[in-house]
Amino acid sequence: MKFRVELDPLIPYKPPRMSLEAAAEHIGPDGSPNAEGYVKLTSNELSFGPLPEAEAAMREALPRLNRYPDRHASSLREAIAEANPGTGSKNILIGNGSSEVLLNLLQLIKRPGEVLLPWPSFGLYAAIATILGFRTRKIPLTEEHQIKPETLLSAVGPATRAIILCNPNNPTGTYLTLSEVRAFAEALPENMLLILDEAYQEFVSDAAYNGSHNLALEKSNVAVTRTFSKAHGLAGLRAGYGLAPERIADYAERVRFPFSVNLMAQVAATASMEAREKIRARAAFIIRERDRIQEAFASAGLPYIPSQGNFILVNAGPNIFEKTGVLVREGEALSYPGWSRVTIGNSKENDRIIGALS
Repeated sequence: MKFRVELDPLIPYKPPRMSLEAAAEHIGPDGSPNAEGYVKLTSNELSFGPLPEAEAAMREALPRLNRYPDRHASSLREAIAEANPGTGSKNILIGNGSSEVLLNLLQLIKRPGEVLLPWPSFGLYAAIATILGFRTRKIPLTEEHQIKPETLLSAVGPATRAIILCNPNNPTGTYLTLSEVRAFAEALPENMLLILDEAYQEFVSDAAYNGSHNLALEKSNVAVTRTFSKAHGLAGLRAGYGLAPERIADYAERVRFPFSVNLMAQVAATASMEAREKIRARAAFIIRERDRIQEAFASAGLPYIPSQGNFILVNAGPNIFEKTGVLVREGEALSYPGWSRVTIGNSKENDRIIGALS
């Protein structure tokens, strides 16, 4: 049997410390550490569990696990629309994590063609595009690790079908202001899809970065993707969503796999979305702790990239942090050899990060 040759370069990612990461995930119900004493700050997860409202919703749903979930996820769509003024349920995309939303969006555009990616960025973009039969073209970040809109625009050609803009960008934590994103969107041809991935938008400290969902209401070729895996602390449930013009949302629903968002994910995400003040409070805590860790990196003389995510990319190897029992993501996997991406944890975990610098 012959397979598609374009899939040959795709290799499942296996972290070099995978066994340690797996052990670090086994934390006692009282919060006690695993036997190895490591904390896992590798995957930009939240160190807190679901909100009490989400836990209560899941308990209430347990007796209904013998039934399929709402195929349309109506309650979740309504909660998302309410949280993004001006949108309606017909503007909402849902998926098994924002990765499925991205997949479904890219399935809508004509092939063959290419997808432009600022780079380095989230590695899954290139994998999804390749699986769907697109070529990918990676446009380097600036020397300051920033996305430069002018460079992206100059790279647009006849074969360009879509651009995926991660904002804030993973793994660098840098971001474009909302006015820069808007100007970039307006400069693109209308037949080109702009996917604005805002997985980390809750952690942006710039007060002016608010209301980016309006781009999806104003432009016929812009879609915004977001996730419940970060600020909401629901990474294990796999729930994501998107905001898009009705036509894009309609076609994305046509290609979505039936029942892709399970019952537990639907009820927990709905309850969490409705508790918006609590989510904002969580994000504010992460922002304060991010500032504290960045100040510690600066005091230790370690170069780092100022971040607007729930992580920091620092020019130091992972072994520095492992001496205090902290597992971080090695930079080699992120196109930053010799660096580490450090997820912002809870106060005690962050104390370990800072303690490793002494």
